[in-house]
Amino acid sequence: MTTTDLSALRQALDRINPLTDEAWTAFEALASIRTVAAGQHLLRAGERATRAFFVRRGLLREYYVDGSGRESTRTFCKEGGFSGSLADLLGGGAAEVSIEVLVPGEIIELAWAGVDALSERHPSLMKLLRRYAEGLYVRKMRREFEMLTLPAAERYRRFVEDDPALEARLQRHMVASYLGITAVHLSRICAAERRRRSPARGSPGGTGQDS
Repeated sequence: MTTTDLSALRQALDRINPLTDEAWTAFEALASIRTVAAGQHLLRAGERATRAFFVRRGLLREYYVDGSGRESTRTFCKEGGFSGSLADLLGGGAAEVSIEVLVPGEIIELAWAGVDALSERHPSLMKLLRRYAEGLYVRKMRREFEMLTLPAAERYRRFVEDDPALEARLQRHMVASYLGITAVHLSRICAAERRRRSPARGSPGGTGQDS
């Protein structure tokens, strides 16, 4: 594995907090590149979480399963993003979240115990982990606000506006599970959105004729 192979990882880390060259040299020694296939799981609920992941190519989904087998998607992780369920990594017990590969590609794996130990010796890495956790908290609070206060149609609009290209890569029932609604409800919202964006009949630019 060459430095070029890990260049996207370092760029992503430096956007959170720049690492010193010494910290990066130690950090990259913990990384390994792995090819993954669609449908593969990097973590299943009930297993012990021991690794963090960086998506070099592909797309991941983090989700929960309730007692009746219903899936609820927590988040999607695309190229340039991190996954691994920080709560499960810190807890050290049985994981509550599952991580599934949706689009085949390559991920970079990092042994969490090694990263945690390394941060004790490198302040720049410690600061990076703190800032990453802060970013997770902010995103969690935003999602909590949306789920508790916004109607489903507005949650859908925000989801599309945040990343217009992501929806096209996902099956509809996965988008629905992320929004906390059924696929049927999502279909109705999408139909309403299409009507809202289309020119009304008889209006300027529409297909109707003035009476």
